[in-house]
Amino acid sequence: MRALNLMTCCTLLLAGCSFTTAGGLTECESSADCDTGQVCDTSAGFCLPQPVGCGDVFDPTKNPNAIPIGAALPLTTSEGPDESEEQALNSIKLAIEEVNQREGINGRPFLLYICDTGSDAARAREQAEWLVNEKDVPVVFTSGSAQTIAASSVTIAAGALMMTHTSTSPDIATLPDKTQGTAGLVWRTAPSDTLQGRIIGDLLQGDIAVAGGATPFAGTDNVVIAYVDDPYGQGLFGVTLRRLVEPRVTSAQYKRNGDVSPAVTAITNNQPDVTVMVGFSEDNAKIISQLVSQGRTGLKWFFTDAGKDPGLFTSLGANSSQVTGAYGTAPAQARPGDDVYRQFANRFEAAYGKDPGQFSFTAHAYDAMYMVALGAAYAAGADAAKPQPITGARIAEGLTRMTPVAGVSAPPFSLGFNDFTSARNAIRTGTVINVKGASGELDFDNNTGEAPSEYELWRVVNGAFETVQLINPPAD
Repeated sequence: MRALNLMTCCTLLLAGCSFTTAGGLTECESSADCDTGQVCDTSAGFCLPQPVGCGDVFDPTKNPNAIPIGAALPLTTSEGPDESEEQALNSIKLAIEEVNQREGINGRPFLLYICDTGSDAARAREQAEWLVNEKDVPVVFTSGSAQTIAASSVTIAAGALMMTHTSTSPDIATLPDKTQGTAGLVWRTAPSDTLQGRIIGDLLQGDIAVAGGATPFAGTDNVVIAYVDDPYGQGLFGVTLRRLVEPRVTSAQYKRNGDVSPAVTAITNNQPDVTVMVGFSEDNAKIISQLVSQGRTGLKWFFTDAGKDPGLFTSLGANSSQVTGAYGTAPAQARPGDDVYRQFANRFEAAYGKDPGQFSFTAHAYDAMYMVALGAAYAAGADAAKPQPITGARIAEGLTRMTPVAGVSAPPFSLGFNDFTSARNAIRTGTVINVKGASGELDFDNNTGEAPSEYELWRVVNGAFETVQLINPPAD
């Protein structure tokens, strides 16, 4: 450590530098020189507080040889906790516990550094930088398209794998992530909104039949699309607009957690047959509540995946009856007839007392952690006595071995505790395997790091989300 002169002591004290046993102030050469909750700014040589929102660690085994991984997730919004994001994080934790109970990777368990982005893209980027540079994690979980894109330049530059279970913007597939080989460093278990937009358009135009002979969208000639003005909202708006060739479409954009009056005005002025809400639950609730305050009630709503959140009902409060009967789409969660989903759902409900099917992307988050674990097994290699470094690039290479090329058979494994040990043993030798997740079939395009998905058409019934039917995405 290097001693400070008297001139700089006061400045660095404000920045949070540490004391030496000799009683004087000291600079830092690494974060090991700093107090808990601080990191070393090596360029300036003194301690700083860790990023806002970071500090929580999920470390169920307390093993000093654990494999560190990170998560920068929007666990809160301007309205408070985001329950859907909390339950997706619980899915990741559940998978970590199951993997660690099976000796992790070569006896090394996983621990998870958790940061709350507060739904802020700039904060997500700062947190990702801290995770990869200070905590040296080879993997960062992210959520939300805008936040994923903001953090990607940091993770890619550091050679860390980014895994996201919710980011659906088509822009994700175009990120320049092939910097350390043929395998990209950005992967997602959530499908692209290119698919969801097609389904929404076809449903509203009557090109997809609704189960039971229902005709909730008959006579839809006038549509408003109210969308959050970020990569998620822009991407899904664009695809849906292209698909809607028959109705008249008016759009309105607004900033997340900001002024939603453009959407309120567009709905009031155009009196649509259906309003498509491409946004998050807190903003959706603001729009609906402002309309109710103006006497506009009984409107027909169609929500997208980010709107499948029980927080919608909480935020609406006394106005929650306004969304009864509303429909929406999301990458399919509840599959009561699928054994892989049923096992996950039963384990999740026993652990957390919640039905994972009431939230978007819980199954996708669970699958994401299992894929990371298997990728890490490939990275470590077949020789447990001489393991290879577990790096983002090597994990990404392992992910490309989870989907066989068309026409080639590979041993099938379900993501979950039943098949984990066998799948780990196979992939660590370089064997190509074929995985199926709680979120469904995961047939990845190894060039883009994404897989298609079934979608669910859901409906609001008695203050909950009820799956109406599963839909395979139509061709372009």
